[in-house]
Amino acid sequence: MAPIQKPGRSKQDYCTPPLFLAALKQRLGIGQFDIDLAASAENAICMNYYDEQMNALKQSWKVTQGGWAFCNPPFAHIHPWVEKAGLEAAKGAQVAMLVPVSTGANWWYGFVHDDCHVLFLNGRLTFVGETAPYPKDCAILLYTPYIRTGYDIWDWRLSAPKA
Repeated sequence: MAPIQKPGRSKQDYCTPPLFLAALKQRLGIGQFDIDLAASAENAICMNYYDEQMNALKQSWKVTQGGWAFCNPPFAHIHPWVEKAGLEAAKGAQVAMLVPVSTGANWWYGFVHDDCHVLFLNGRLTFVGETAPYPKDCAILLYTPYIRTGYDIWDWRLSAPKA
C-alpha cells in the first residue's frame, strides 16, 4: 500500500540554500536576482520581493532588461505559478523557478514541458534550517524568451562555491 499523501499540509516556506543560489547565479551569469517572487521578510533571497499580501500572481514579473526573477513557490500549489511564469516570459520576463520534479503532473505537462528550459538537479537540496535533504528530486525551470526549451541535468554542486 502506498503512503497517504497530504498535499498542502507540509511546511511551504523553506528558505533556498545560499550555496545553491550562488551556483544558480553563476550558471545564469548574474550577480544577483532582481526580485524574489514568493517570499517573506524571513526567507527572501534579495532586497526586492513579493510576499503573500502583495500576491505575485497579480503582479508583473518583468524586471530590468536582462534581469532575472527567482521563485521558490509553495510546492503544494505549483500550478498557478508555472502558468503565470509562462505568461510573463511571453512578455519578456526571465524567471528561474525551483520546483519538485513531477513529470506526471498536469501542471508539468501543461506549463513546463515545451514551455521552458528544465535543469534537473543532480544533488538534492537541503533547505535552510533542515538537517536532511528534501526527499524528492528538484528542478530549476528557466522561463525566458532567450533560452531554448528542453531538458538538461545539472550537478549544481560543481558550480557551488566551496564552503
